[in-house]
Amino acid sequence: MLRRSFALFLLGTVPALAQPVQVPDCTADVTVHEQLSLDVAYRCRSTHAVSFEPVSDRTAQYAREAPSGRIEPINGLVEARYRFDLSGFARAVNSPSEGIQRGRGVLAPLGAWLLEPHGYQKIPTIDIRAHTPDGMSFSSGLPRVGDAWRLSGATARFAGYTAIGKLELHELPAPAVGSLRPSPGNKGEAKKDGVLRLALLDGFGAATRPAIVDWVKRTIEAESHYWHGFTADQMLVGLVPMPRNGVGYGRTLPGGGASIMIEVGDAVDARRLFDDWVLVHELIHSGMPFIRGRGTWFMEGAATYIEPIIRARAGWKTEEEVWHEWVTQMPQGEGVFARGLSQASGRENYWGGAIFMLLADLAIRRDSNGAKGLEDGLAGALWRGLGGADRVGLDVYAQACDGATGTRSMSTLLDRHFYNVRPVDLAALWKELGVALVGDRIVLDDSAPRARWRKMIVMGPPDQPPKPVKLPWQS
Repeated sequence: MLRRSFALFLLGTVPALAQPVQVPDCTADVTVHEQLSLDVAYRCRSTHAVSFEPVSDRTAQYAREAPSGRIEPINGLVEARYRFDLSGFARAVNSPSEGIQRGRGVLAPLGAWLLEPHGYQKIPTIDIRAHTPDGMSFSSGLPRVGDAWRLSGATARFAGYTAIGKLELHELPAPAVGSLRPSPGNKGEAKKDGVLRLALLDGFGAATRPAIVDWVKRTIEAESHYWHGFTADQMLVGLVPMPRNGVGYGRTLPGGGASIMIEVGDAVDARRLFDDWVLVHELIHSGMPFIRGRGTWFMEGAATYIEPIIRARAGWKTEEEVWHEWVTQMPQGEGVFARGLSQASGRENYWGGAIFMLLADLAIRRDSNGAKGLEDGLAGALWRGLGGADRVGLDVYAQACDGATGTRSMSTLLDRHFYNVRPVDLAALWKELGVALVGDRIVLDDSAPRARWRKMIVMGPPDQPPKPVKLPWQS
């Protein structure tokens, strides 16, 4: 009966005389129990035997009655069931990045508990349907397709976080990717909305939770102004309470859908939240693909460079504060240019990468005569489909950015500083830009040779003035 129902479901997804609809290779029905165990029922279409494998030995310890070996199909279907002790796993691992429980809620990567189907020639598409008892929720960064969460083009190992159990869940509207870009084609069109799913695990104070939600809402607005739309149409942000003030560790996972984990003080105040950089930094990662190979410097450098710009354009920092940060911190990355960015490690990934992004920003503005900047390259690549759920090489991403700006600025700089070695002289660069640190104060010289481009970097070009986002105490 079960096989017959599933076959009828598959047939029902392709109505007569309609355009073909993508049918998943597998469905995984997940039943969440009060004690935070999961019953998983897999049904996969296949003409060959399929096995279901844990992503690690540590995960395997908590999968009960898991199928072993390869399962032969019957009438074109392979079925498997198992139970996963999610609470036991999260309490044993007790890591915000690998799996953590607070109260009766868990934040863990999908690959921690979903076994991986093996036996397909390509990565299988999996539709996940979650069934939760009253008072419990299931959420993910994966896109919704009907009542399912769809994992497509990525394995479970790289599929991002899931939030499961008793948690405070908000669905916050966010402008769809590219929906705010200033082009004639957008005039008079309704602005579509994406969604950011915000999951707060148990442990935040009653007065803290509304402040956190407001912080995320305003940060969505600030990010959207930079990217001309949000960084993803669907996303999960999971917040883990920690017993101290401020904002702690953050991590973004790419894969089938962008998802972010951030530690936040259980009694943090609003001013501390908006003085922090971690959420803005991690959201930048969600708008860019994961760069394969030795690309950490590029990903971290972009987020490090763009973060203060977004906060300055929102009115949360001054232009002088941004330049002060760069002048005092970028020397940590200057030395790696004498060895080549392919050799970056540690703090060099952040600040060497940030220097590269400053050089790219300047080159794009020069090569386009001020018509484009770094934001146009990154946002343009996102609009064209390269976002946080993708994994690409440096060359592919650089070409996408160059295509969006109509230049070869990014590719030229990669050739100069990644594939080859050319030192950078920051002292000379600051002089050309007209940036000087006098005592502990930044002085900007508008008569400097490259001051024209410098003036566009932090606050944007004159024809695109920044859009402030009021802080709670300014509203």
